[in-house]
Amino acid sequence: MKVGIVTITDNSNYGNRLQNYAMFYIMKRKLGYKTVSLVSYSDNPLLKRRYGNYLKTRVIRLLSSVCPRYAGARFGVETLRWNNFCKWNRNIPTKNYYGCKKLPTTLNRKFDYFIAGSDQIWNYQFAFEKFDDYFLKFAESKKKIAISASFGVENIPDKYKKIYREGLMDFSCISVREKQGQLIIKNLINREVPVLIDPVMVLNKSEWIKISRKPKVDLSKPYILKYYLGKSPENGKIDNWAENNGYRVYELLNKQIPELYEAGPGEFISLINNASLICSDSFHCIAFSIIFSKPFIVYSRQGYGISMVSRLKTLLKKFGFEERWETLVSEEEFLSCDYTKIPGILEEEKKKFMDYVINSLR
Repeated sequence: MKVGIVTITDNSNYGNRLQNYAMFYIMKRKLGYKTVSLVSYSDNPLLKRRYGNYLKTRVIRLLSSVCPRYAGARFGVETLRWNNFCKWNRNIPTKNYYGCKKLPTTLNRKFDYFIAGSDQIWNYQFAFEKFDDYFLKFAESKKKIAISASFGVENIPDKYKKIYREGLMDFSCISVREKQGQLIIKNLINREVPVLIDPVMVLNKSEWIKISRKPKVDLSKPYILKYYLGKSPENGKIDNWAENNGYRVYELLNKQIPELYEAGPGEFISLINNASLICSDSFHCIAFSIIFSKPFIVYSRQGYGISMVSRLKTLLKKFGFEERWETLVSEEEFLSCDYTKIPGILEEEKKKFMDYVINSLR
């Protein structure tokens, strides 16, 4: 049996790369299906007119691997980060289709099933141009399965509703990642669908540690990890608390700290696993905090016109952590997350996820 995964491929987002790997791991390692991710690209780097850029890219990757300090000084810390993501992506078998705006219809006869998801594949704010792929338009209906797919928004504007209805109606099986997505589908096509955990939560702690990598910062002393995809939402409260209590502060996506900014997905796992406290507005960062039983504080993402908080609301409610929003957590509670009930909840959610996948593939 052969399965193709179609999801967002972003060489700058930890959550996207890790959920892609988790879906591959579930299908390949746990269920035994021959599995590959499928990606279409409008541009073809091998075309003659672009060959110079292609060679430049290969040289940069080589320099980043052999002489990272020189590559960082010559091309910028973004180059090292990009290269670390590229290297980690080798964990995910991928078939790239260059020179086409969407995946070809010839794929339909080559695979038994296609999986759309997880992550925000149906978010019109940034995924709209790839909707033909994310709605699996190239495949016949009986082969199309959506697993923990996410809209990432509270509702769908009227001008997009027809596109969504046509795309969703053709799936044989649909599951979503947040409660709001369930309501959106009910309103659009009058269909009841289950809400499942993100695939990263199906893998256990030891399975993630196997593919982690040690970052270029000291993990032996207590530290707080900050990871904000939006604008920094805090006013120094965490920094002051850390200083008063003897904690270092490591902030990802801060270019002033190259050792952290260049960290790839493997280093991201290690940084969460070894942290004393995690502060984030990222869905996947909080999901991994729960996997590794780490105290965390959740922030609403700043700098986005449309709210993307529904995913975090569903996650926190499912595991009983509604009180971990930064507006509700006192300093005395920073390090006190109660994980006594989480293993039981997580096992139940994993079973629900796997039952859905197995029944869908039947």
